Amino acid sequence: MNLLLVDDDLRILRFLKRGLEAESHTVSTATSHSQGGELLQICKFDLVILDVFLGAENGLDFCRQLRQQKHTVPVLMMTAKDSPEMFLESQEAGANGYLPKPFAFDELVSTIERLCSKQSPPSPTFFSGVPGLALTVNNFGTGLLILNWLV
Repeated sequence: MNLLLVDDDLRILRFLKRGLEAESHTVSTATSHSQGGELLQICKFDLVILDVFLGAENGLDFCRQLRQQKHTVPVLMMTAKDSPEMFLESQEAGANGYLPKPFAFDELVSTIERLCSKQSPPSPTFFSGVPGLALTVNNFGTGLLILNWLV
C-alpha cells in the first residue's frame, strides 16, 4: 500500500517509516500541511496517517481541508492527547480512523489493513462460473486498474 505519513516529530516519522516499509508498504513523509498537500497533488495514496498536532498547525484542519476538496483517501488520525472530545473532533473532521499514542506497532498495522481493505474494489466473482473464461485484476498501487481477459 502507498501511505502518506504526516507528523512534525522527525523521530516518530523515521521510526514509523522504517517499520511500515518493513511491512512492505511504500511510505512518503511530510512534516507540515503544505508538504502533505503537495504530495497529495502529485501522488495517489491508499491512506494518509496524520498527527493531530503538527507544531503550530492542526491535523484536524488539514483533514477538514482534504474533505472540503473532495479527497476520498482514508485518513487515520494519531494523537498523544487522547480524549473522547478529540475522538469526536477527528470523526467530525472526516477521519476514518483514530489511534491514540502511544500505540503498539501491530495495532497500527492492523488499523492500516482494516482501513485500506474498505477501499478495495470487490473481486470479480461474478465471472467464476463461466467455462473457459478467467479474469485477473491487477492494481499496482497506483490506482490504475488493469483487467486481463483470458479465454
